[in-house]
Amino acid sequence: MTTQSPASEKSIRNLFVKNVMWNTVGTTVYMCCLWMLTIIVVWLYDDYLNAGYFALAMGITGFFYHIALQNTRSYQVSDTDGEYTDSEYVSSRVVASIVSVVLCVIFVFLFDYSAIQRSVVILYMLFRSTEAIIDVMHGIDQKHWRMDFIAISFVIRGILVLAAFSIFGWLFGLVPAIIGMFVVSASVGLLFDLPKSRKLAKFTLSIGKPVFLLIKRSFPLMIASLIGVFLISFTRYSVEEIHGTEALGIYASVAAPSTIMQAMATFVFSPLANVFTAYKADSNRERFVKLFLLVCVGTVGISALFYAAAYYFGHWGLTVLFGESIIPHTYLLPGAVIAAGLTAMIWFMSVIFSITRDISGLLTGSLIGAATAILATNFFLIRFGLEGANHILIASQGAAVLFLSIRFLSTSKRLLGCQSEHS
Repeated sequence: MTTQSPASEKSIRNLFVKNVMWNTVGTTVYMCCLWMLTIIVVWLYDDYLNAGYFALAMGITGFFYHIALQNTRSYQVSDTDGEYTDSEYVSSRVVASIVSVVLCVIFVFLFDYSAIQRSVVILYMLFRSTEAIIDVMHGIDQKHWRMDFIAISFVIRGILVLAAFSIFGWLFGLVPAIIGMFVVSASVGLLFDLPKSRKLAKFTLSIGKPVFLLIKRSFPLMIASLIGVFLISFTRYSVEEIHGTEALGIYASVAAPSTIMQAMATFVFSPLANVFTAYKADSNRERFVKLFLLVCVGTVGISALFYAAAYYFGHWGLTVLFGESIIPHTYLLPGAVIAAGLTAMIWFMSVIFSITRDISGLLTGSLIGAATAILATNFFLIRFGLEGANHILIASQGAAVLFLSIRFLSTSKRLLGCQSEHS
């Protein structure tokens, strides 16, 4: 499982299935452990104050975490021609992570946060920076079709982070709990991820012109990623601005189950980068486009199934989760499912456009989505109430997906070559 370009279609399929299975197990365990943190922080303390501090840290650091990631994972995995070395990918990620922490520190001191709020946010950002640096090592693992390393890392980190947070939070308080998360995550990265990745590729830290050229190259990718964050954040900010904080809480609660579909999409989309990369390396446009269309149709089909489930069973499910107070608002879930499906499609398009190196096209599509959201927000929220939030996301992300789909299909021959699957 160490070759970057499997020779046969059968071997590609076999490796893809194995990678999907490993990625599903690892990501599921890690996400569940992080989700449990939001529950344990409530269990550990008698009030919701610490839970509020923790939620603030998660909210603020999300933006800076995307800066640290640079949105280069698919770009890195698909770099089979050695455009940049493994050392340059790792070094640029370390630089980006340091910059993201510094920007986060500046941000919390620009606003009137308390000392405890600043401490919690900064420490949680240090934890997120370890995730970003480990992710670039996971890019090396994935490039060599070894997502079993990634899954094992996720499982170990998830369990140890959860344990450290619980024990230190119980014994010493919230700030030591987050320090424990940071120390555990960094330790797993150093003791497990680093040796595993270095078995596949010998890399070192270096600061030179190629590293900064890579950072410059990845800047549009990062902006496209941040625009995706903006679409959701701007929509929710607008809901609160027009309809109030309670309305935002209602919408966020109803829409939460729809994120399950987004999570499921990542299980498949990440390993698919290897398959598309193999087809691109062979200039096999026919297989590449066929798989692209298959994934698009599959995503639509799965979204339709989730929509039907939300339409027929969403009322019952949300009532079980939140009680009868949510009943007047269960109508919001089907639209949130459609929006989640389109979010998954944008993630998929980001993978495709990174592999084909059409970065300008990806950025243009993202800007079209952002412009649509800004122009449509007031109309939809005033005309349709809370359902308008779904309309905003559907319109903005739908516009981006439509543009990106047309762009890819119209440029694929130039970007991928013309070799057929039978050649």
